[in-house]
Amino acid sequence: MTRSLNLLKVENGLIYYTNEDNDYVLSSPARGLINKGLVVFFKKEHRDLIHAMDPITKFDIKWYGFLTALYLASLLVAIPMSPHSVEIFGTWQPAGILIFPLTFLVLDTINATLRYEYAKSTTYFGAGMCALASGLIAVTFFTFDIKSPYKEVFEPLIYLYLINSLCILAADQANNFIFRKLSMKLHKAPIWARSIISSTIGQALYTVIWIGLFFNSSTSLTLLQKIADNYLFKVGYAVALIPVLYALVFTYNILKAKKQNDASELDENSNYA
Repeated sequence: MTRSLNLLKVENGLIYYTNEDNDYVLSSPARGLINKGLVVFFKKEHRDLIHAMDPITKFDIKWYGFLTALYLASLLVAIPMSPHSVEIFGTWQPAGILIFPLTFLVLDTINATLRYEYAKSTTYFGAGMCALASGLIAVTFFTFDIKSPYKEVFEPLIYLYLINSLCILAADQANNFIFRKLSMKLHKAPIWARSIISSTIGQALYTVIWIGLFFNSSTSLTLLQKIADNYLFKVGYAVALIPVLYALVFTYNILKAKKQNDASELDENSNYA
């Protein structure tokens, strides 16, 4: 089992490294070490160097901005709809059930195309947004005498956004962490396997925390049935979204390669000028 890796030298864009017992010497570009999750086995100063050799590009910034906006928009829409129940396949689900699982899809896409640190930041943005929304709505109700029907619409959001802030910190970050660990331990495993395993565990945490806190009741067969129905539906939905995950990763790779080719051609033309 790999416990640590030692950086030997950087030459011609390749990183040469060995294990702690110096049994072998390997080489890899920075992107390869990052994608495989091996970068975490290096010392901090070496990790910083490896990340510096694979800086985020303008295209990556736009891609990250697009995915983060999709993540936050999904939360903003799904959370206020969640107290209302709808019937799907004979089970009662929160009304935002078709939108909310997109958040896990987005996080898996960020993990697969960029890296864990960006997915973690997106999670913190989501939790912070929900906590801020809860606080601002509470301040508004404390400051002004809000009448019906706005009171009935917005007042429940104080507690609802606060609950989801806690859920995001626990469940979404667990999803990121597990996806990262699977990338480290099973870097040859397909993306769909990493996505399903991480989403299955993350969705379980989110479902238990959200339903438990929102309904604020003691454990009962009815509550357990709601948790089971909600969880199984979200896991099935996550599996159904796997083709979308692959489509997003494919799109990123195609656009990234095109940008790199355009940049190479521009450099060549500049040299001939």
